[in-house]
Amino acid sequence: MKQLPIIDLHQDLLLYVNNKDLFPNDVVAQTGFVENERAGVRIVTATAFPHVVEGEFLDPKINNIIERDLIEYGEICKKDVTWKLVLGSQDFVDSFDADNPRGLVLHVEGLNAFSGDAQAWKMLERWYELGLRSMGIVWNLTNSLGGGTLDPTQGLTDLGRKVIEWLQKKNMIVDFAHMNEATFWDAVDIVKGPIVISHGNARALCDDPRNYTDEQLKRVASSGGLVGVFFSKKFLITGRDATVADVVRHIDHFRDVMGIDHVAIGTDFGGIISGFPGGLTSVEYLPLLWEALSKAGYNDESIEKIAYKNAARVIGSILESKKQI
Repeated sequence: MKQLPIIDLHQDLLLYVNNKDLFPNDVVAQTGFVENERAGVRIVTATAFPHVVEGEFLDPKINNIIERDLIEYGEICKKDVTWKLVLGSQDFVDSFDADNPRGLVLHVEGLNAFSGDAQAWKMLERWYELGLRSMGIVWNLTNSLGGGTLDPTQGLTDLGRKVIEWLQKKNMIVDFAHMNEATFWDAVDIVKGPIVISHGNARALCDDPRNYTDEQLKRVASSGGLVGVFFSKKFLITGRDATVADVVRHIDHFRDVMGIDHVAIGTDFGGIISGFPGGLTSVEYLPLLWEALSKAGYNDESIEKIAYKNAARVIGSILESKKQI
């Protein structure tokens, strides 16, 4: 196939660029600004993810690290004319034009140290001004907003509801990735518009709480939303090494349960430490997936939907706003 324009719903881009030593076994770079350009990525949702030791994820100091990353993304875009921050739907659309810069949608993965006091809300407003347009309120750990993947019971808290309401008023993406089931179903009740799971796989194929049940997937589809399949080995298959065919299996399942219009990619490149599906070790190797899908019977239109068209429709509609930044 010809090189496709790509929307990647989830990369730990700056974490990887600034901390290559955390990935000593990588033979090639999982991601990077140049790597994304060579791969044909037009828009990437890029995280401001704090690099700290495990016990510090709930420490308020992580907010300073997140803010530092948001600032650095902005500085990179000022220096490198091939990239720009996506601040609204027009920026999103413009990023598909080859004559325009590629787009970064800035994302926080887990608002783990949010107190809810006046200073905390000012912090969120400041992050918005820095370009933040997407947020997952929880990560693996339970926080003041709700239950993460590692907590089987905690649902959405009152503070979590308030944060989601704030996100929606700002026309920001509410990312359901990493929510446990209780928080997922609580959040579904208050999110208006399409539900987005930036990176998640099918629990029917890999029984891990980080993955999503068919009931959840059907609810995503009924909202007009989408799920980005991701490439971390442990969430694709258990008991053996993963292959590109396993990624196709999860896409097959998404298509069968939700319909092809609700399938996207959220590679998680820059954050994969559990191993890769076969040779799919870098954003530059995404053609391996398109080739595998073609061999599995997907036509060009379906592959284009997975690569960028579905995400363009859904994310563009969420970011659409009459407000000028």
